[in-house]
Amino acid sequence: MRYVWQAKQWQQLWQSIQAGRLPHALLLTGMAGTGKVSFALHAAQALLCQANTADGDPCNNCHACRLVVTTAHPNVYHVLPEKEGQAIKVDQIRAAAEFVQQSSMKGEFRIVIIRPAHSMNMNAANALLKTLEEPSSGAIIILVTEQSGRLPATIRSRCQRILFPRPNQQEALSWLRTQPVVESLTPEQSLRLMHGAPLLAASLSGDDMLPLRKEMFQAFSELAKKRAHALTLAAKWHKIDTVKWLDLLLGWVSDLLRLQKGCQPGQLLNQDYTDALQACAPLVPLQKNLQLMEHILTLRGQISAGINFNKQLLIESLLIRWSEPVT
Repeated sequence: MRYVWQAKQWQQLWQSIQAGRLPHALLLTGMAGTGKVSFALHAAQALLCQANTADGDPCNNCHACRLVVTTAHPNVYHVLPEKEGQAIKVDQIRAAAEFVQQSSMKGEFRIVIIRPAHSMNMNAANALLKTLEEPSSGAIIILVTEQSGRLPATIRSRCQRILFPRPNQQEALSWLRTQPVVESLTPEQSLRLMHGAPLLAASLSGDDMLPLRKEMFQAFSELAKKRAHALTLAAKWHKIDTVKWLDLLLGWVSDLLRLQKGCQPGQLLNQDYTDALQACAPLVPLQKNLQLMEHILTLRGQISAGINFNKQLLIESLLIRWSEPVT
């Protein structure tokens, strides 16, 4: 399926298909939570569908459409990390290359979907480059990523890019109101908390993020008031996802900075914690928050680049950094 906020991207792709200018490689890129994987499956369905609509959308009812959705279509090959968080390896890309060189059923397209494409290791990326340099007739390779900058420029230059920016707020909210709700947050608050990404906002209803967020924000308040110790708090969070924890901390620090720079409560990311943030803002110097935000962003970038950290030491160091005097 494609989402309502993806109409422009679909029109761009469908015009290429109609004009007979469908590229042999597509790069679907943009912020997380905007439905890029769903769009890739929608494109695969449309290319294999037996009864497309006038706008090129797949019918969703024919045998081919159902096979694509269940990842069982013989002409669609999926490449993912063997385990979450691991790299896509060279043997996986070589297998995909062999697939696109085969003859397809009834002369149909052969489609490879690689996600997340930025998780390919160097050898895998080099193997994909060889395939892109010598494209097979009827083969379409779709790369899906939020971090296209981590792909070699030689790969990016051989793909037609389709960008998925932050969706229009009204379209995102209209869709979000049809989804299961988080009782403690309005759709507007959920969308703001997830930086405008509707799929991430919808996932809050079945995620453990909100309980973790509540626990963390209470701990940050206690730490600012010198009622808690950094090492004690860090020991509680050694099993959580590092990126999720960093993003929550970044949201808290960003809101403190907003208040310290004179922003109104309505401009806060975590508006449901306005009282706690207003109480905390005078207790932590602006310079310390600026230093911490810069450090978090650096760590976030390093993790995105594939650097592994000792989780507990990372959390301890950040909390201690926030507790110590300004340097």
